[in-house]
Amino acid sequence: MKKIFRYLALLASLSLHAVAWGDMADNGIECSVVMEKTRFDAREAFPDFKLVFTNKGEKTVRLFDDFYPLKDDGPNIGIEIWRKAGGKRYGYMVGKIKNPIACYGPGYKLERVAALMRFITLKPGEKHEVPIKEVYLLLTYFDRLRNGENYELEVIFRDGYGDPCIRRVYVGKAAFHTSNRSPKGALP
Repeated sequence: MKKIFRYLALLASLSLHAVAWGDMADNGIECSVVMEKTRFDAREAFPDFKLVFTNKGEKTVRLFDDFYPLKDDGPNIGIEIWRKAGGKRYGYMVGKIKNPIACYGPGYKLERVAALMRFITLKPGEKHEVPIKEVYLLLTYFDRLRNGENYELEVIFRDGYGDPCIRRVYVGKAAFHTSNRSPKGALP
């Protein structure tokens, strides 16, 4: 009887891990965020940034080019801004749920037509940069940023088509600081 429970526990453990293997698979791609400015006044327009994918692996990797599927819509990425203090990340509390200080999520869904899908092929050592322009128009709750604080920008790109049957999530982060640029004596 103990052997049966041991095997059942082993099967349950393997089945739970099998779901995570596809998401956690390492294909050698590193995602990073490069901001135009990392120090600015919170009342200024949020600076544009680049999402940089670098192939640090030994094999050629294919990425799904779904960053701007439609010209009139925003990019197909998630953006979150969190306050950083004491090595910890803080958000905005709504009841018991912690939300990012500011965020953006694409508000549209597209059916993927195989003939119209585009891919980016990165050989070992190659980079691909995706400029994200007019970020200040995308972010909601941007008014929660305050001067004199440290923040972290987190950008999430979900690739479900680069490799068949494998869904990867690429996350890039960048730290920035808001500082008051008002003339001396003016209110912050």
